[in-house]
Amino acid sequence: MKKLLITFLALGACIVSAGQVWTQFDFQVDSPEAQAKIIAASNELMSTNFAKENLKGSVHLDVYISNGSSPATHSFAVLQPSMAAHQEWMMALQNNPEGQKFFRALNENSTPVNERINSFIGSYGTASNSDNVWLIHQLSIDPADTQRLIKAFEQVDKDIEGQFPGQFGLSAVAFGQDDVTHLLSVGYESVAEMESWEDQVATNEGTQKFLKTMSKFAEWKGNDLLFNALIFDDAQTKEDFLLNK
Repeated sequence: MKKLLITFLALGACIVSAGQVWTQFDFQVDSPEAQAKIIAASNELMSTNFAKENLKGSVHLDVYISNGSSPATHSFAVLQPSMAAHQEWMMALQNNPEGQKFFRALNENSTPVNERINSFIGSYGTASNSDNVWLIHQLSIDPADTQRLIKAFEQVDKDIEGQFPGQFGLSAVAFGQDDVTHLLSVGYESVAEMESWEDQVATNEGTQKFLKTMSKFAEWKGNDLLFNALIFDDAQTKEDFLLNK
């Protein structure tokens, strides 16, 4: 297993670096009919020349399987090579008729819940476009412990090499959630693959060592489980994003 990317937070605060970001737009959909309209609007937007010419990253429409007390049922995850690229994409959407049409359909068929911008720190395990089920663990640390966090991820990556079937990543929450500083996102090809790994976590020496280390400076805040329902990645696939291509 090879760690693919490392950045770090400096000066004791959460900073969006010049590196990659992914933004979550959580929203609630109340009926299958409304969901179908959002899917249709998404497909229509992403098939336009406007989207192909302006999107530098990728867009995922995700469906929550479980996310605690949050009323969100769906989420758009926008993966971008930089914060600047994300801002350019959002501005283009707002100013273009194709984007405005999409937003009308989204607003008429859903209720916004939350928006969170995450600064990508590192990817571990095996990057794969086939991973469509994601378990996202939220955690909080003191900014002074950022290097301890990164070292803990590097160590568990080595300790479970050849055992862990998927991929996992570390991101810093830059904006949008005061009580969470970082995210551990774990990707699997299926729920069955996830269950198979989770069943032996309690007896896995590497993961237990990782959890013991994390307990000394990190507080776990909650878990979300979701799957990628639609993926638009002509400009940048998940593997491209994880490998920083």
